[in-house]
Amino acid sequence: MFIARYENTMRNARPKGVEPEPARPSPAPRTEDPAVAAYRCIDVLEPRTPAREIISRVGALHGYTLAEITGPRLEKRLVQARFDAIKAVADARPDMSLPQIGRIFNRDHTSILHALKKRGGRRPEQQGPGQQQGAAK
Repeated sequence: MFIARYENTMRNARPKGVEPEPARPSPAPRTEDPAVAAYRCIDVLEPRTPAREIISRVGALHGYTLAEITGPRLEKRLVQARFDAIKAVADARPDMSLPQIGRIFNRDHTSILHALKKRGGRRPEQQGPGQQQGAAK
């Protein structure tokens, strides 16, 4: 029966007297697909509106600050403004997932989902990754 000793349980342990394998040469760098290169330029050419700026604008229309919109208060008018802000962020930023939006609003992703259902959901052509409705799993 083999009894593990400390020397044998170390991360890169090898038997005594055995030479380490020579380092393998790194693979040649891949040439990037032109379509991928063009896609990566989109982020630089068309900056996205920051989500916090969208929230501030919607909050100003309703008479609330960013801190109030993302805060814990549950007044009816404030919750309506918060739901409008969530809908505006989801529509303006289709690249953001529900958990990402939830982190900005200090809410769980299910709360974001509820707000979107109350406001009619995301626009179908602007759903983020993994948000396709009716997708086969």
